Amino acid sequence: MNVGDWATKRALFPLTGDKTAFIYGDRTLTYREFNRRVNQAADGLLAAGLRKQDRVAGMFFNCPEFMEIYFACAKLGLIFIPLNFRLTPAELKDIFEDTETRALFFHSEFAGTMGELLNLYKAPMPVVAAVGDMVPDFAQPYEEWLQGRSEDEPHVPEPPDMEDPQLIMYTSGTTGRAKGAVLPHRKTFWNTFNDALELLFDLDAVSLVAIPLFHSGGLNIITMPTFYAGGTIILQKFWNPEEALRIISEHKVTHFGAVPTMLQMMLDVPDFDKYDLGSLKGVGIGGAPASRELLDRIVEKMKVPLLIQVFGCTETSIVLSCSNMEKVGSAGIPMFHAEVKVLKEDGTEVKPGSGEVGEICSRGPYVMLEYWNMPEETAEAMKDGWFHYGDLATVDEDGYIYVVDRKKDMIISGGENIYPAEVEKVLMEHPKIRDVAVIGMTDEKWGEVGHALILPENPGDPVTLEELEAFCDGKLARYKIPKKITHVETIPRTLTGKILKKELRKQYA
Repeated sequence: MNVGDWATKRALFPLTGDKTAFIYGDRTLTYREFNRRVNQAADGLLAAGLRKQDRVAGMFFNCPEFMEIYFACAKLGLIFIPLNFRLTPAELKDIFEDTETRALFFHSEFAGTMGELLNLYKAPMPVVAAVGDMVPDFAQPYEEWLQGRSEDEPHVPEPPDMEDPQLIMYTSGTTGRAKGAVLPHRKTFWNTFNDALELLFDLDAVSLVAIPLFHSGGLNIITMPTFYAGGTIILQKFWNPEEALRIISEHKVTHFGAVPTMLQMMLDVPDFDKYDLGSLKGVGIGGAPASRELLDRIVEKMKVPLLIQVFGCTETSIVLSCSNMEKVGSAGIPMFHAEVKVLKEDGTEVKPGSGEVGEICSRGPYVMLEYWNMPEETAEAMKDGWFHYGDLATVDEDGYIYVVDRKKDMIISGGENIYPAEVEKVLMEHPKIRDVAVIGMTDEKWGEVGHALILPENPGDPVTLEELEAFCDGKLARYKIPKKITHVETIPRTLTGKILKKELRKQYA
């Protein structure tokens, strides 16, 4: 069995075959209709000569077509690569060259980015198709590509099994190179099963997916558990807090997931109280820590029965959850089918209630296979069967885990991960910069943003923020570009050349 079988089974199951699977604006698709389109996409991929473990990339806003390609690849044993639509053509080229991508699907709004990408990436591409009204000349309209394809289940000579790779989801690398987490069918099942248990998904679930599907939060934590349970999935193409409230009210949404920034924006919508949110059964919060003030506002204004904070990463999805309001600030306790420990440097567990600090580690069938083409990074993350998150934490007397710091210097801005080393590498190319360190600084709207501490090449002519933004345009996704710069006289480093970020954070964060 594999994840692709889920689409087939939901279409055949009497209780869900004719039930609405997806709502997207004015469009609806039943599970049966959806599976037919998945089969047409699978037939098109086979006709193009793609075979097991070939890589297929997709850059979409949230839409049913994303899920059609997702399931078509799963049925055939192809590896799907969801692309972050905030990445630049240069960043995307690195991913395509790393994976030798053979097919590309995208929303027509990204035609400019895709055109630049294909000028950089010269490998043969049997399929390039676009969803939308303004399809560029170098792509085929998606509906035209589907037309005439077989709606029957595809004949797959070598069907994928649960251990085969299903996805490569890229997460920024601390060395400046993106890391592709290879996720098997097995991982998707166990993540989905865990989330369905934890967030109480069932046949009556109506879930609003506003987090982008290229994120684990949108795809693995909300969409797939709802699909697995036979519920209805509402896909919001663009994030709009007022529209999200309207959708929840009109469609009687039961489940919703968001990063703290999104919930803050919803609570700040004028006339918030005119929307009926009484149908909500569960709201999941992840991607960044949520303040006590925000959680209290959610409880007071949204009155949701189950408010749950989650902790995890792309490589494992979520493994910790906290629904106990008396434990605000905690990352939570291990989920039902998750094994999590906080290990000290010597490999022993921290003692609950002792205040000892260790690194959060997890093992189980929900962990990635490896980082694509990165054996050293894989070995560093996976030690003795345990995945190491790089987050330092303590454990209280009740077993709740509290993150105290990040081993890595990652910045979380609006739910997006920013790795300073990647940003620093680009900034060091600027002729006015002699040395630089990037740290996170608190931001009311985004939680954190990048703060660049710059040692200028010429103190009399330092780089301005506007010059820096212009320089980074096209080299870094916009959310990665620092929002503040400070000119300094020195960047403190160790004898081995490592930046003393802890000292800088004390002074400038």
